Amino acid sequence: VCIHNKKMGSGGSRLIPIRTPVTEGKVRLCLAGFTLSHHTNRARKVIDAIVSAHPNEYESWYYFDKPGPYRSFIGGVKAELPEEQQEKLASHKSSPFVWLEMPDGSLDGKGGRDRLCEWAGETFKDDKAVQDLCSTGPSLTEVWVDESPGTAPYK
Repeated sequence: VCIHNKKMGSGGSRLIPIRTPVTEGKVRLCLAGFTLSHHTNRARKVIDAIVSAHPNEYESWYYFDKPGPYRSFIGGVKAELPEEQQEKLASHKSSPFVWLEMPDGSLDGKGGRDRLCEWAGETFKDDKAVQDLCSTGPSLTEVWVDESPGTAPYK
């Protein structure tokens, strides 16, 4: 697992939370995105709903910043993905970017909110909260992203 704890870019970008090893027995749902984005905020709500319903199986990790530092950061994350996913997600520059970190250290890139919702909709078919969040697009009133930390342990 790549650990980031430095500022990316310049001009007041934010510190990147350290990506500690995934908690044993869990999958970490990771989300990076712009601080102002209705798609990013909706993706966060989906992840929060999954972690809330399945706290023994999933944890969350978030990073939010301006477009320049965000794109630099996701470039590093994409470099950690399996080669096939690197090719598939190479052109992804929009916000958010979602990936899963497995207990063995491997990563599974999903892409944007739409791909997160496809995965979550299939994985959590009986979860009404997840289904409701994934079956509709976000409204512009969701543009303000909740920037509070995820549930993954931080150092």
